[in-house]
Amino acid sequence: MPPAADPLRVFDRRALRLHRSRAARDPGSADFLVVEAAERLVDRLEDVARRFPLALDLGCRHGVLAGCLAGRGGVETLIHADAAWDFARRAPPPALVAEAEALPFRPAAFDLVLSNLELHWTNDLPGALLQLRQALKPDGLLLASLFGGETLVELRRALMEAELAEEGGASPRVSPFADLRDLGQLLQRATQLGQRLAAEQRGKQQ
Repeated sequence: MPPAADPLRVFDRRALRLHRSRAARDPGSADFLVVEAAERLVDRLEDVARRFPLALDLGCRHGVLAGCLAGRGGVETLIHADAAWDFARRAPPPALVAEAEALPFRPAAFDLVLSNLELHWTNDLPGALLQLRQALKPDGLLLASLFGGETLVELRRALMEAELAEEGGASPRVSPFADLRDLGQLLQRATQLGQRLAAEQRGKQQ
């Protein structure tokens, strides 16, 4: 997580893709946390009593969510997308390379978007949420899990104290995570802006 001149560029996306590609060489060796989060996400999905003809798995890795779904949740067709080609090619088809900040899908394409432990790596989270809102149908559903709030707060504190003691200063060693309340506000803003943009587009077409 090197410092960057652009205040919105917290994460080096190229480095993240390389890390994911390295993890894809042996995807099942250390994915217990990803699997656990995916199972909980699918449990939430099963509480929704409706069908989803077309869904997107954003940050699919090697198809962890697909394995957890296994016919559950009312998903009929699941599109897999990952920032790393090495993961995308291991996912069940159809699969492609795509990131939350540059989605290649037409507006109102999906009935459901699932994202498991992916969005906390996003530099422009408000922009990514807006793109996801636009990719969803008006009655579409977004279900996502991500690290937030006080995740790894003890590690962050320990590293800061050690570096202050040894170096006389401290630099960020743990990724910043959005607070739960901030995430709720960002979702509301993305929904409202998405609705306004959709209304403007309809007005231009009339």
